[in-house]
Amino acid sequence: MTEQDTPAEGGPRPPGTRDAFALVAGWLRRGPWLIAILYAVVSWAYIAGSDHLLGTLFADPELLVRISVFKGFAFVGLTALLLFFLLWRGAAIIDQAFTQVHQQRLRLHQAQDQLRQANERLEVTVAERTRDLAEALKRAEQSDRLKSAFLATMSHELRTPLNSILGFSGILTQGLAGPLNPEQSRQMGMVFKSAQHLLELITDVLDLSKIEAGQLTLASEAFNLEDSLRKALETVRPQALAKNLALEGDFGPGLGRIVSDRRRVEQILLNLLSNAVKFTEEGKVRLEARRVGERVRFEVRDTGQGIREEDLENLFKPFFQVDSGLNKQHEGTGLGLSICRRLVGLLGGEIQAESTWGQGSVFRFWLPAGHGEEA
Repeated sequence: MTEQDTPAEGGPRPPGTRDAFALVAGWLRRGPWLIAILYAVVSWAYIAGSDHLLGTLFADPELLVRISVFKGFAFVGLTALLLFFLLWRGAAIIDQAFTQVHQQRLRLHQAQDQLRQANERLEVTVAERTRDLAEALKRAEQSDRLKSAFLATMSHELRTPLNSILGFSGILTQGLAGPLNPEQSRQMGMVFKSAQHLLELITDVLDLSKIEAGQLTLASEAFNLEDSLRKALETVRPQALAKNLALEGDFGPGLGRIVSDRRRVEQILLNLLSNAVKFTEEGKVRLEARRVGERVRFEVRDTGQGIREEDLENLFKPFFQVDSGLNKQHEGTGLGLSICRRLVGLLGGEIQAESTWGQGSVFRFWLPAGHGEEA
C-alpha cells in the first residue's frame, strides 16, 4: 500500500472512500434539482395545457369538473411515480457508496493485520539476530582471553630456553668454554643471531596481543629524555657501523625530563631507528627531538630506499611489509611499526610517516611532555 492508501486516525480518507462519498455528494447536488425542474416543467405544461384544451373541447361544466378530477388523480399518480424513482435511485447510490466504504474498511483492516504480522516477524528476527550477535561477541571475547592466556604462557615457555640458548652460545662464541675454530665460531654466531631474532619476534607478538586485549600496563614516571635518546642511539650504533652508516643525534635545548613510560618510549625509538638502519644501505640515519609547547616532537630520518606512495596508507598495519615476497632482502615480521603506532596512541600522542621513493623516509611522532620538571 502507498502512503495515501493507509489512512491515519483523523487523516484523509482512502481514494475508494473519497470516490464513494463524491458520488453521493454529486448526486445530492444535481439529481434532486434536475428532477424538481423537470417535474415543475411537466406539471406546468400538464396543468396549463390540459385546462385550456379541456375548456375548448368540453363546454359542459359538470363534465369538465369530472374530467378535472380524473386529471388530478393522474397528476398525483405521476408525482408519486417520480418521487418513488427519486427515492429508489438515491437509495441505490447511497447503498453503493456505503458498500464501497465497507470494502475499503475491510481492505484497511487486512492491511493493518498484515503490517502487524510483518512487525511481529521483524521483531522476532531482530531479537534472534541480537541474540546471535551477543553469543558471537561472547565467543569472540572468550577466544580473545584464551589467545592472550596462550600467548602469555607460550611466550614464557619459549623465552626461557631461548635465553639459555643466547647465554650458552654467547659463552661459546667468546671462547669462555674453550677455543673454537673459525667455522665453529661462525656457526655459533649464526645460532646466536637466529635465537636473538626469534626472541624479538616472540616479544613483538606478545606486545601486540597485550595491546589488542587491553592488558598492556603503562607506567608513568619522570625521566631524563636526553638520556633515553642517547641510549637508543648507542643500542643501534653497532648495526649502523656494520653498514658504514652515519648515526647522528640532534637534540634541541630544554628537553629536560618528561612524564611517560620510559620503557615504551625507548621501545618506540629503538623500533624506528632499527627500521631506518635496516632499510638504509648508504648515507645516514638521524634522530631529532624538540620540545614544542606541552609536547615533544621526535623525528627519525634516513637516506634509505624510501616507501612508495601506495604503501604509505598500509604502513602501520600489522604484518604489513614494504619488502615482501619470496625475494625479500630484510628480515622482519611487519609488527614493529604497528606496535609503535599503538604505543604512541596509548601514551597520548600521534605518529605519521613521510617518504620519497629512492630518497629516504621521515617518521615523526609527538608525545605529551607532562610536568617532568616539577616531578
